[in-house]
Amino acid sequence: NRQQLRDKLATLLKCPSLTKEQMLGSAYSAACYLKHALLLSWSNSQEEEEEEASTKRVHVIGVQGLYDEIANVGFQVTGGPTENGEPAVASMSRDELASYPFPPPNTIDAVVIGLDTEFTYRKLCIANVLLQQNPNALLIATNRDAYDLVGVDSRHLPGNGALVAALEVASQRTAINVGKPSSNLANLITKEYKLDPSRTLMVGDRLDTDIKFGLDGNMKSGLVMTGCTTATKIIDLTKASTDQDDERDSEGEPLPTVIFPHMGMMSL
Repeated sequence: NRQQLRDKLATLLKCPSLTKEQMLGSAYSAACYLKHALLLSWSNSQEEEEEEASTKRVHVIGVQGLYDEIANVGFQVTGGPTENGEPAVASMSRDELASYPFPPPNTIDAVVIGLDTEFTYRKLCIANVLLQQNPNALLIATNRDAYDLVGVDSRHLPGNGALVAALEVASQRTAINVGKPSSNLANLITKEYKLDPSRTLMVGDRLDTDIKFGLDGNMKSGLVMTGCTTATKIIDLTKASTDQDDERDSEGEPLPTVIFPHMGMMSL
């Protein structure tokens, strides 16, 4: 959640003056999207908002921070890191699913899926049936990242996009992405901080999310070469872009406005 993100950055950057309000992550974006989509009173007083939110139920696949961010709005939240406070169980048999005590149909308003390193077949089964029994429920993804890089040999660590794809295939639904590079997040950022996109620099290490987010949001973009994007990839894209009219290659990966070898170069 935003508080955890603030604490992490304050320590990493040695900047204790950072505030929670300066943080805007995908969990907060999901909570804001749900608030605007499900509550008629979202623009009224906080008391009215919380009162209406208490009548809405949201099921979460994800870490405690995502669970807490959504619960902070006032929603009734199920799921999260554990199932009803019980130790995690990975499996779900046909008989278990048939007898599982699901809430009555049409009583779940949304299912939100975020990165969960303890994602299981059981969690997939539960979320899938909730969507089946609640056809009007929103399906929200905090992001669709394919993978991250780990280790000195850049091994691919599956991202939230893999989890989202599993639930989309099982439920035959398409999730609403509220993370990068969606316009939902761009609109939230420009509104919350009253930003002029043309005077904003989006900095990130991924072409398909960070840089695309900047381009689609009419921002300038800065690519940091310390993440998923390699120099070889940039060279290949540059060659491919010479025969095209825009900044994208055939796979939809845009070139950045500027490239930084690492974050420290931004201070020069």
